[in-house]
This record gives sequence, structure tokens and C-alpha cells, in this order.
Amino acid sequence: MTEKQPPSSLVPRLAPIEWILFTVLAAVIAAANIYTTLLIGWGDTGSIVAVLASVAVLSLIGRKVGVYQLNLGQTMVSAGGGVGFAVASYAAIHIVKKDWDPNPYALMLLFATTGILGALVGNVVRRQMVQYFFPSGTACAVIQRAVTEERAPGERSRPVWLLTVWSLVAGVLTIPTKISLSETKEAILSALTLKVDLGRLKEIPIGVDPLYYGIGMVVGPRIGLGMIIGALLPTLAIAPMLENATKQELDWGPTGDWIKWTAIAVLTLPTFATIVFAYLYKTKVPVPPGFAAGATTYTPPSSERTLHAVLLVVGLALGAVAGQIVFGLPWYATAITAAIAVPLSIVNGRVTGDTDINPVRLVAIVLLSGFFWLVSREATVLLGMAVVGATIASVAVDMMQDFRTGHLLDQNPSHQTFVQFCGVVVGAIASIPVLNTLIGDLGIGEGSGLKAPGAQVWAAMANAMAGEVKFTDELIWAVVIVSVVGTVYAWFTVWPRSAKWMPSIFGIGIGLLVGLDAAMAIFLGGMIKHFVTLAYTASMTQAAADAGESKEERASSADYARRIAGDDTMVVGASVFAASAVLSIALVMADKVFEAIDWYPWWLAG
Repeated sequence: MTEKQPPSSLVPRLAPIEWILFTVLAAVIAAANIYTTLLIGWGDTGSIVAVLASVAVLSLIGRKVGVYQLNLGQTMVSAGGGVGFAVASYAAIHIVKKDWDPNPYALMLLFATTGILGALVGNVVRRQMVQYFFPSGTACAVIQRAVTEERAPGERSRPVWLLTVWSLVAGVLTIPTKISLSETKEAILSALTLKVDLGRLKEIPIGVDPLYYGIGMVVGPRIGLGMIIGALLPTLAIAPMLENATKQELDWGPTGDWIKWTAIAVLTLPTFATIVFAYLYKTKVPVPPGFAAGATTYTPPSSERTLHAVLLVVGLALGAVAGQIVFGLPWYATAITAAIAVPLSIVNGRVTGDTDINPVRLVAIVLLSGFFWLVSREATVLLGMAVVGATIASVAVDMMQDFRTGHLLDQNPSHQTFVQFCGVVVGAIASIPVLNTLIGDLGIGEGSGLKAPGAQVWAAMANAMAGEVKFTDELIWAVVIVSVVGTVYAWFTVWPRSAKWMPSIFGIGIGLLVGLDAAMAIFLGGMIKHFVTLAYTASMTQAAADAGESKEERASSADYARRIAGDDTMVVGASVFAASAVLSIALVMADKVFEAIDWYPWWLAG
């Protein structure tokens, strides 16, 4: 039997200090997501970091921390992170049009309204979606419960302790990788190198930015190994092939086009095939014990339906106005794009519920390739459609993850939805100045400080749909062959008998665009995760054996060890990546301040 509550209030019961803290964290994670997505093509909603940081700050000022507050804070911060990811993808337009300089307030309005539409989509399908597993949402629920459990006097919360220690470590290690002496204008600490002899390749650089290692600890070694393979292909395969073709007096096109379109071929059909195969081979993962999922039936406040209806109408109207101002997107195109994005968001959410992969690029690619006839054949206008659809999908699926967390913790979904609206607006306001500052200071695209692999893919596809890309016959055949071979390979990455041995197809595609130094560092971060898991497993299994436990009990201990290792490395990796990203942005902002007052204590290396 579920307990039915009287109608709840529309606005959550949070103290002013909690509203302020969650607002700041939503802005910070939105900014961090922009930086990491533009740097390496990977972002995180920041849910775990938000939970642990909230516990640390609220405990420091003597406030009792409960699941209710933490869940709302995590939801609000996740909304900001989702918008940050969408804004980073929007940056593709800066690659297509270098002098792009739209009205920043119209941009904020666009992302705020489309983000609110995404939150509304997530709310509509909430009851169906919370029944699926959503690995990240489930993990966040486990951590929230763990940090709010009663502890003995003086006993520390292990996740919060890990966050505190490794955030400080990441901050200390990040500073020398980002600044250089003004006299030499050279980085204090450059990438390490391994001396090798691979023909054309004589050394392998290893990135030293802690952010890479944090990402590696979250995603694991398979993605890192895939990135290394992808990063080696331009030097060891693509360039030699084109040089040989040139000697035969064949015009196969520029090397840069081959690298970019090979990456696109890997990141589209094969990557989406991976998701399909993962769904076919999925195994049911049990819900962790001890949760009272859905024990309470919350009656929504009478004003909620009216609020949502108003937000839907106003969101569509203002989103269409903002799309027209920013991209020259006709109002009807915005409306049709939003309508198309709704079923695609539900599909994305269903996939994410089983695989923990949000294929938001699928929305952009479907819109770019299937509906370009709706608008003028200009790349900037086409990208406007992709931005509207992808923002709705990004926020909608994040909302589904958050609802899953709240469902496990028996939280009020009306309050979750309200703070999601707030987080979207905060993320939109914070993201645009950060994006403009980062691009102005570090550049964007190939050969710049921000490689922006995802944005490169969007930009290339928009140019192609606009008819601005000239393909040679050889390049067309190469894209087709890579797509077919990649799809076959994708099956091996999911097939249970071979999956754990196969480098990630997604990693190969990203590696083609980001460079070998980043790929090596992420792989090493993944190997840290792997060896920590082995150490935990060996230690607990040995302890079980020493205690005379049976074979079945030792196997259970090994499973428990792997879960604990996964939780710890997830917390450490997320803490390192978030701290490094935030500090990197802070240094860029500090450089702008010093420039304004004409005083330069250091130069950012970029």
C-alpha cells in the first residue's frame, strides 16, 4: 500500500541558504560542462558532485542535511549541467561562422525556454520512465542515501571525504598546467612524452591536465583505449594513404577533411548501432535493496497544471522569437522542431534507462539530415534547428534520470520539476558569458585550445546539408566503408563474449578529433580505475577466505568489492574533473580581469 499525501505546495520547502547554494552549483556545473565538452567531447550533469558539495557546505555551517534537500539540489544542478552541455554543442556555429556574435540575451532566452520545454517533456513521461533502471540516476540515489545515514560521533562520510581530498589535489595539480611565466610565455608544465619508433610517430605525448584523468576514472579504460586508437589513425594510417594517393596523381582531398569525416562516420551509424546492440543484449540490473521506491503518492498542487500550461505556451512563443533573432529560424520551424524532438527525447530516455547513454547527437543528426528542407539552406539556420531539438532532448533525459533518483528516494516529483525549471534558467544565464569568454580566449575547433569534437561533427554536417562541402568519390566511399565496418565492429563491443576486450567505438571517433595527449591521459585514468577495482576485489576476497567463508560467500564479497570500487572511483573521478574544470575557467576569467586592469601576474597557457 502506498501512502497518499494531501496536495503539496508548488514551491519546494528550502531555506534561503539552500536556494543560494544550489543556484551557485547549477551555474558552476553548467560552466564546467561547457569547458569539458568543448575540450574533450565529454560532459557530466554534476549530480554526484552537487550532492557531495552540498553536504560539505551545509555541514560546515551547521545545517542538518536531509535527503529531501539533497535530491532537490541534485535535480537543480543537473538541469544547469544539461543546459551547459547543450550550449557547448551550440558552439558548432562558431566553427561554421567565425565572426558569429548574436545577441547574448536572446541566446539566454533561447536556452532557457527550450530547456523548460525539455523539463516539461520529462515530466509528462515521468511515471513510465522511473520504472527503468537509469544507472547514473540509481547510483546518485545510493550516494544520497549513504551520505545522509546516521553516523557515530566523529565518524566521517567517506564520499564527502573523498570529494574534499581529491578536489584539493586536483586544484593543486591543475594550476601549473594552466599558467606560464610572463617572461617566457611558455607553460610551466608541458605534456610528458614517451619515446617510440612507430615509423612516422617518434614520440607519444601524455597530457598532464588532471581533468583528463578524472574523466578516465569515470568512463573506464575501454573508452581511453579507443581514443588512443583513434588519435593514432591520422598519423599512422590516413596521412600515409593520402600521400600515396598523391604520388599516384589522384586528388583524394585534404587530410583534414578525411580525418573529420572518418570521425563522423564512426560517431554516427556505428555509435548508434552500439546503443541498439546494447539494448538487445541488456541484462536486468536489480534495484539496490533498502529503497522505498514510490511508497508515497504525492498529490500535485492545484496550480501546477496551470503553471505547466503557461510555461508550454510561453516557452514555445519566446523560443520561436529567440530562434528568429539568433538564427533567423522561422517560427514554424521552431514549432515543428520542438514537436519532432518530443518523441526523439522519449526514445533517448528509453535508451538511457537501459544503457546510461544519452544519444542526444541522434536528435541533431535526424534534424540536420531529415528536415533541412524546412528552412533555408544556410548552415547557421540549420544549426538553429539542431540546437532547439538537442536542448529539449538533453534536458528531458536529464529530467528522467533525476525523476528516477527521486522515485527511489520517495521524493515529491512536483518539487523536482519546479527546481528543474529554476536550474534551466540559471544554467542558461551562466552559460553564455562563459562560452563567449572561453572561445575568445582559447579559440575553438581544430588547432585551437578547445578541440570541441562534438561541435566539429555538428558543424561539418550542417555545412554538408547546406551544400558547402565538396566530397571526392574516394571520400564518399571511405565514409560508407567505415560506417559499415564500424557497425560490425560495434556488435563485437557489445556481444557479451567479446565486449570487455574491445576498445570503445565512441572512443575511436572522439580520438580522431582530440589528439593523442588527451587520449593517453584519459586511458591512464581508466587504468587507475581498473587497478583500484582489482585491488579492492583481491583484498576483500582474501579477507573472506581468511574468515573461512564458502565459495559463494567469497564470490559475493568480490561483487561487493567491485561495486564499492566503482562508487569510490566514480566519486574521485567526478571530483577531479569538476574541480579541474572549474579552476581552469576561473583562471581564464582571472586573466580577463588582469587584462582589464592592465596587470599580468601570469599568462594562461590555454
